[in-house]
Amino acid sequence: MKKLILLVTMAMFIGFAGNETFAQKKENKVVCFKSNMDCADCEKTVTEYLKFEKGVKDLKVDHASNTILVEYKDGKNSDEKLAAAIEKKGYKADKITQKEYEEIVAHAQGHGHEHNHEVHKERK
Repeated sequence: MKKLILLVTMAMFIGFAGNETFAQKKENKVVCFKSNMDCADCEKTVTEYLKFEKGVKDLKVDHASNTILVEYKDGKNSDEKLAAAIEKKGYKADKITQKEYEEIVAHAQGHGHEHNHEVHKERK
């Protein structure tokens, strides 16, 4: 009987520990900004700076539409810290929704602006 109780207790402990680990798993978040970049060099400056920010998984910077999209690991960074990093380089970082971002990019593409997104994956 003691073995059965011990076995059930261990199974419950493992079950709870597994749920706790799952609950702590961090999701990726996406934040979008409207900025004030003037040229491809501005785009490159922002891209090169942000790709080394903690937790950044994916990055799209476009000077033609003046937009920045950052996908990052929740808990490793925040919308506010990413905005501060952009502003530190001398550019605006006005937070917009992903829908607004998509509309702005589509509008820029529709008006014949060059649209060059750079994509960077987190370093391993």
